[in-house]
Amino acid sequence: MFIERIGIYVELASRLLLVGEVKLCCTLLLRGIGSDRLFDPTVFENLKVVAEGAFYDLDLDGEIAVIDRHDFVDLAHMSRKFEIIVRYDADKEKDMECTFSLSASLSAFAEEKLPAFSKRNPGCTLKFTFRFIDPEHPLKNIHILKQTWDSGHHYRVFKHVPIGYNRDGSYVTIEIEREKPIYEEDISLLITYVQEIQHILSAGM
Repeated sequence: MFIERIGIYVELASRLLLVGEVKLCCTLLLRGIGSDRLFDPTVFENLKVVAEGAFYDLDLDGEIAVIDRHDFVDLAHMSRKFEIIVRYDADKEKDMECTFSLSASLSAFAEEKLPAFSKRNPGCTLKFTFRFIDPEHPLKNIHILKQTWDSGHHYRVFKHVPIGYNRDGSYVTIEIEREKPIYEEDISLLITYVQEIQHILSAGM
């Protein structure tokens, strides 16, 4: 089992090197092979490590600021969800921010651990949500985002308004969900998503 685990991490590391992500490659190997715990990482875990490392590399380089992150385990539905929240400037709370979300359901884990019962390739759901502090033209923001992510993505817009006399805390979120799951062989595409999010945040709207 240990040899199989090494093989998985080496394969992932080689794919990272092919797309020029040397720092992420080293992080993956240190967290995986260097760990004292012997386990067979899931597709969700591998993709999560790559995405998290890519965001923190940008944070260390001063390109974005990581504000928060969450790693959820839903015992009722036996699912996993990872979220990382980023802004261009950590000190500007009213700036646009993005919540990057990666999740895997029970069926995805079953497809991975019980391949004899399913021929589908196990993957994860990718979603990211941009938050704007009460923008004047939300549709204009959607148009700008669609220049980066158009076909193959679902869009949903939400208006959040506090109940009461003080409505200063209102904001709008634009949720973008990839139609197809993202797979383990899509590591270079996952890194591209992270880089595109950084570009949108740095450009502002």
